[in-house]
Parts: sequence; C-alpha cells; structure tokens
Amino acid sequence: GGGEGGLMGRMKQELTECKGSKRVRWGREGRRLRLKEGEHKDETSLLRLFLDVLGKGTFGEVAKCWKRNTGQYVAIKILKNDADRKRIARYELKMLRILKTVDPDEFHLVRFFEYFSDDAKFYLVFELLEKNLFEFQKENNFSPLPVQHIRTITTQLLRALQKMNDLSLIHADIKPENIMIVDQMQYPFRVKVIDFGSASVLEGFHFSFKGAYIQSRFYRAPEILLGLPFCEKVDMWSLGCVMAELHLGCPLYPGNNEYDQVRYIVETQEQPTDRLLNLGSKAHYFFKRNTHPHSLHEWQLKSVTEYQSETLVQPLETRICILKSLDQLVRVTLFKTILPDSEVVARVHDCKNMVGLLKRIELLDIPPAKSKSQLHTAVSHKQSLIDVTDLLLLLFIISVLQHWYYPFQ
Repeated sequence: GGGEGGLMGRMKQELTECKGSKRVRWGREGRRLRLKEGEHKDETSLLRLFLDVLGKGTFGEVAKCWKRNTGQYVAIKILKNDADRKRIARYELKMLRILKTVDPDEFHLVRFFEYFSDDAKFYLVFELLEKNLFEFQKENNFSPLPVQHIRTITTQLLRALQKMNDLSLIHADIKPENIMIVDQMQYPFRVKVIDFGSASVLEGFHFSFKGAYIQSRFYRAPEILLGLPFCEKVDMWSLGCVMAELHLGCPLYPGNNEYDQVRYIVETQEQPTDRLLNLGSKAHYFFKRNTHPHSLHEWQLKSVTEYQSETLVQPLETRICILKSLDQLVRVTLFKTILPDSEVVARVHDCKNMVGLLKRIELLDIPPAKSKSQLHTAVSHKQSLIDVTDLLLLLFIISVLQHWYYPFQ
C-alpha cells in the first residue's frame, strides 16, 4: 500500500522478505520499474535498500538508504504525493536544480543526486551527512560552543549564503536543524546547509502576509514578523540567531508565538522605528498607537495583559538567558572563564572600547562575502589581554542582530 503504513512503515525493517510489489516512476527517465517491499530498483538495475527513518519535519520525512552496488549510503527526503506536497516537492526540486550548477563542497550546500516518485510518495535523494547542529548541541547537553568553533561554522555559512545570493536564492529557513555536520571525526565542524523546501527565487523584494510559513519562529526576521518587504537579508538575521544560540547554549529568542517573539526582540534591542511600524502590515498585532502626548514614539508594544485580553492567548516566558542588550553577549563569554581580577577588568575595558567601535559597523547591510572578508581581516590583528578573534565574532553577532533591516530606510 502507499499510505502511512506502506513504504515509510517498512523502512524500519533493515532486511525483509519480498511480500509484494508496487510500481515506481523515476524522474529522469520516466520509466516504470518494480518496487519490492524493503528494496527498490533504479533505472540502472542497481538495488537500493531502505534502512531507517532518520527524522521527520514539517513537510516530510527523511530515510537512510544503502546503495548496494557502491556501498554508498544516501538520505532520501520523502513527501506525500498529494496536491499540496507535490507542489512543495516540485518547487524544492526547482531550487535544487539551480544549486546543482555549483560545487556543493566548495559552497557548503548539500549534494543532491536525483528524484523519483510513485503514486503515494515523492522522493529526493541526497548525500548522507552525519548530524545537524541541534542534534550536536543535544548530545553535548546544550553546552555553549567555544567561539573558535562558532567562527569556523560561521565562515562556511557565510560562503553558502553568498553563493545563494549570487544565484538570487533565499533559503528562508536557516536554523540549527538545517545545518548539517558532514563528518565530525574526519572534518571537525565542517558543515553544509540543507532543506530548500522554503527557498525562493529573489525577484525584487518579497512581501510577507498573514498565514505564510516563512522561517522557523525562533529565527524569524523582524521584517517577516512585522509584515514588511523582505529579501535575502532575512537569512542573515537567522544566521545571527544561530550564532548567538551556539554561543549561549540556548535560543536567543525562543518565542512561544509571534507576540512573544516580537516582545523578546524589543526587550533586548528596543522597538523598531515608527516608519517601519507604519509600513508593517502586521505591526498592529503587537503594537498599539501611543496615547501619551509627550512620547517620542507613535507606537508602543502592547503589554502582556493587553495581548492576552485581545487574543485569549497567554504569553509565556520561555527564555533561559534574558539579555537586556546584545552587549551582554560579550560579557557572557568573559565571565564564564575564571581569570585573575586584573585580567577581567582589562578584558571588560577592552570589550567596551571595541563594542563601541564595531557596533557602528552595520554589517547587515553588507553582503555575506564582505562580512566574511571583514571577519578575516580583523582576525589577522593581535591585541594583548583579549582574544580579538573571539571578540570580533561576538561583535559580528551583535551587529547582525542589532540592525532592524529595511531596504528603503
């Protein structure tokens, strides 16, 4: 059968006897070939064996598969072949075909092999990677990642985002689950970006609208939350959130709903300008007109009580680490280390000076490639009593997140 009890239910059996058959249509050749229980045959008559279900996402599931002729393991993303998911699968396939024009290893993008379908499911075949960053964090009890490793990961992700930008693509779902470690033993902290099911081709500026699923909530950019025009810069916001999460060991803005998400951002980074709120199609969900005659702002954030009264939804406090400003990201690192008092004072002094200097650099308005270049340039400098390399990365996180991006401002 082709339902939930069909192929996906059988994947958990590593070796099974052939009890039945179904027909499968391969995308490249369009030829019909027989698919037996526990195994199926491709157009070159080479057997593949389904081994295990690796995970489930919003729109599909991923299975581990073994290609018998080469001994190669692959990952197969499986989506239901209904009208909605068929459209999603074909759109993702369109994105993957664009990405196939570049070297996936050089630009840290997952390698895509092929696709096929049957009456019940649609299958996308990728290289098998080790684990995603969320799984890595979980295995390490969500301990903060040393900054030098965050720097290694960030440099690769900037390269991936720059190449996507060159191809006029927006990923629109950068998060730890979509950043895969390739092989931690052989290539420590070498990563690749996966899951292009939410990606889109950039043709001018996109407009967000109510009900659209764009970006996972913890990593959702302010322009998406507020209903503003957006472009590839939303991926940079998500990257900043991921970097901060690796540094803290917990999500920076773990909102239970969009109001909590906006509230957390405002409490740490202040509210966006009146110009942005006037233009945002969703701003009125979270903000109200300011009735105070002497206020400097036209808008103010709705209180928790007001939001609950209007929506009957109770806002929650889900933050483990609450920052009054992004500057505190630097202090979090400094005071995790036991240092002599004199060194702590010296480092704090240097941090304040460098924060004041580098926060003025609006890195979010700079393409990923130039951000990467600035990162490497500053890394080449040396300074006593402080690791400039580590500090610069933290300031890069701050710079990315502190800038409420809007293209016409």
